[in-house]
Amino acid sequence: MEIKTLNAARGWLWIKQGYQLIVLNPQLSIFAALGGMLTVFFSLLIPGIGALLAVVLLPFFLAGYMRICRALEENEKFDPAQLLSTLKQRAPALISLGAFLMMGLFLVSALMVYIGGEPFTKLMQEVQATDNPQVLMEALATAGTGVAAAILLGFSLVLLLLVTWQYAPILVFFSGVSAYAALYASLIGTLRNILPYTVYGLIMQVLALVLGILPYGLGMFLLMPLTLTSLYVSYRNIFPWLDAAVAQPAAIEKEG
Repeated sequence: MEIKTLNAARGWLWIKQGYQLIVLNPQLSIFAALGGMLTVFFSLLIPGIGALLAVVLLPFFLAGYMRICRALEENEKFDPAQLLSTLKQRAPALISLGAFLMMGLFLVSALMVYIGGEPFTKLMQEVQATDNPQVLMEALATAGTGVAAAILLGFSLVLLLLVTWQYAPILVFFSGVSAYAALYASLIGTLRNILPYTVYGLIMQVLALVLGILPYGLGMFLLMPLTLTSLYVSYRNIFPWLDAAVAQPAAIEKEG
């Protein structure tokens, strides 16, 4: 599997070309993103199995939305029946990716509780009890170094978990690779492109601030599909297009 290393300017191009995909069919791009995320969100509300169901659904939603992006890119008519057929074929690997994400988040949470101890547990209870940012800041300031270390470590590990996971459902869906190979490729692909990701992250933060001033949360209606379409563009840039199962070792190609 070939993995490209791109220059920093690609971070801006991912956003620009992601927006161009949305413009090709704004209704499909926006409502598919919102529908998928709302499905995942409402599944969280199901007593007992909500969190498990949401994590299982997430890789299926991501893979499905990437198929919509490809249809837009290739000027094809989106075929839901074909999508469902491919998702059924890839289901075992996609479920494995959901399980990996769930287990990773669980282990990070357990480690944070272990390091932060009782002060961290108390802080989390206060977070759940109030939405007042001033109260949360005061609680965090008086929590001690153990809590700060737990939060810093937890943030770092979650970030590592996400970059390891983000391309994996896409690689499984389009390329038919194993869940393990997809996770490895996702991690290497992201780390090899840390410069464009830095540019991408900074621009997306600015966009989030700008769109955040729109009333009724309208900014999120635009930011969510842009995040997904730009992820698809970055995938197409970093990984050569593969529709058949591959078993070759990863190769690194530098691109200016």
